[in-house]
Amino acid sequence: MLITTFIWGSTPFMGIFSHLPSGVFVFFRVLFAFPFIFYFSIKQSSVREFINLKPFWPLFLSGVMLGVNWIFFFWAVNITDVATVVNIYYAGPIISIILAVVFLNENINRYIIISIILAFLGVIFSNGGFSVDKGAFIAFLAAISYGFLGFFSKIATLHHKAVSVTAWQILISIVITFPFLFFSDWKFTMQGFIISLIAGIIHTALALFLWYDALNYIKVSIASILQYLDIVFAMILAYIFLNQIPNYHQIIGAILIIFAGSLSSIKEMKN
Repeated sequence: MLITTFIWGSTPFMGIFSHLPSGVFVFFRVLFAFPFIFYFSIKQSSVREFINLKPFWPLFLSGVMLGVNWIFFFWAVNITDVATVVNIYYAGPIISIILAVVFLNENINRYIIISIILAFLGVIFSNGGFSVDKGAFIAFLAAISYGFLGFFSKIATLHHKAVSVTAWQILISIVITFPFLFFSDWKFTMQGFIISLIAGIIHTALALFLWYDALNYIKVSIASILQYLDIVFAMILAYIFLNQIPNYHQIIGAILIIFAGSLSSIKEMKN
């Protein structure tokens, strides 16, 4: 799980160093990831399970949200600092909780309330206050779509196995990002190809395999807490490779968001 969080923490730099528009980069990322994710899905379940599409709407909407949230995320890291983007982005799981409380009538308790407050305080601190620049706004759109991804994924996994849901999400993301090849200003380079290939195989397929494998040994709630180490790894790597030194606003924001995510996971453990 720690290897997985490190891999995901380095994902922003794949988008930056590919020098591709976010929509194009996401297309190649999911395109290269799909064969491996599909094979893993079939191995873990079956072809019959994969083609069981009823109900299809949560699969479709979660797939759309996967593509949309990654497009916004990689767009944001290309125009503002990584620390701001990852801090805001990881408010997404808290948004999922809010959606589940509102639309799925899940119980709300003190852990959820405190998590929501801390997460949004973390977003405010990460941005240095209430003034919002373009990069922070796009990062917040990424967080919202990440929240909807988690919400629709939760509904989808009530009817389908998680690995099959993931495979369908990747496949649908290929379809919705394909038009970016024709409507974006980009050119093919070997660097962009290699980095997209690495992002697809390592940062998507391998990382997801390690995630599912780790869940055989640790609880989902513990994994959810460890996932917030993505923020820490992203900040460290941004300092090493981009000389982006996080300010105290971003550090406080990161602490608040990590604590919010940990609290929400503790709530799940208590359930």
